[in-house]
Amino acid sequence: MTSTLWPLWPLWAVALTLLLLALAGLLWPLLREPGHAPADARQRLRELYRHKHAELDQEALSPAERQQALDELQLALLHDLDAAGPAPARCDGPWHRHLPAALLSVALPVAALALYLHAGDPRAVAELARAEPAMHESGGTQVETAVQKLAERLRTDPDDLQGWLVLARSQETMEHFDDAVQSFRQAIAAAERQQAPAGLLARLHADLADALASTQGGELGGPAQQAIAAALALQADQPKALALAGASALRRGDVGDARQHWQRLLGLLEPGSPLALRVEADLQRLAEPAPTAPTNPPAAAQLGARITVDAALAARLPPQATVFVVVRPAGERMPAAVLRLRASELPAEVAIDDRHAMSPERPPSRFERVTVQARISLSGQATRQPGDWSSAELPARRGQQGLVLHVGAPAQQQP
Repeated sequence: MTSTLWPLWPLWAVALTLLLLALAGLLWPLLREPGHAPADARQRLRELYRHKHAELDQEALSPAERQQALDELQLALLHDLDAAGPAPARCDGPWHRHLPAALLSVALPVAALALYLHAGDPRAVAELARAEPAMHESGGTQVETAVQKLAERLRTDPDDLQGWLVLARSQETMEHFDDAVQSFRQAIAAAERQQAPAGLLARLHADLADALASTQGGELGGPAQQAIAAALALQADQPKALALAGASALRRGDVGDARQHWQRLLGLLEPGSPLALRVEADLQRLAEPAPTAPTNPPAAAQLGARITVDAALAARLPPQATVFVVVRPAGERMPAAVLRLRASELPAEVAIDDRHAMSPERPPSRFERVTVQARISLSGQATRQPGDWSSAELPARRGQQGLVLHVGAPAQQQP
């Protein structure tokens, strides 16, 4: 009961404060001590008569003149009193002020409470507070359901280019990269049927290359390289394609080709922008000797984590289940390092360093801030599949130790 009522106390506190303010504004004029009420018109006329009568007594008049002046003064007073009308009734007793104040003090709170109980719901705040955690827990499931419904609709409407783009990017966000590849292919087909501009087609091919690289653990060869080439053939200055082409050339060891693509990309970017500064830094590193991963990386460059899994889930793990510990630079989607181990080895203490880098040019020790996440692939595949189990994605600093990655059920995984 206490936990149910606890969320209501701010509501009642605000309501009580407003009620007290309203009562104060209404009762103050009634309860304050009245000052001297101004005399009415008839009283002022009598005061004026007495003042003039006193003046006549001080004047040196004969008895006849004095009597005539008094008669005229009395006639003037009677005429003025008739013109002023009857005297108003006065209610100066204390009950005429205190009784309305007492009635307001009782009637106003009762009326406000009755109106709220009739039109409002005093349990709404508590129910909303109880429902909020459930809403967060079901958020991931609702997103997946919406994506599935969109995919079903697009099967009957394959020419909905915008729909394919939304589906592909949603699947990328959920790390369903294989599905995202198919959606980007459908988007390209729809764009070609609609004779879309070359720039749009080039962007779609670049997005396809990025998704293909994600399915291949960051590898930009093969189908991804073909998609990059198709994008640049359609638009030689496609920024994303130029960035990927430079990265692909560097993977092949062709520093000159990488420099050419990135210099062309730099000319398209706004000077001083974050992306331009990053490209400039990459070009600067091309002039330096290529870094090699050390045989024994220093401890300061290692990330230390303990991987655990729910006991109930561990009993259901298939033999081929594999754990992938993924390190990403903060704010980026492309992994910098991946450590792989068998799920049967859990719980386990792991150390992730530059030996697990996806690319020699992007070792995890290069980044000051990263995120770390453990994922159990039930199929053993590197790409995320529906039903895989994940831990929370934890922020970490370079060389941080003592991270705990607890793998829970699919409903607990991060989107």
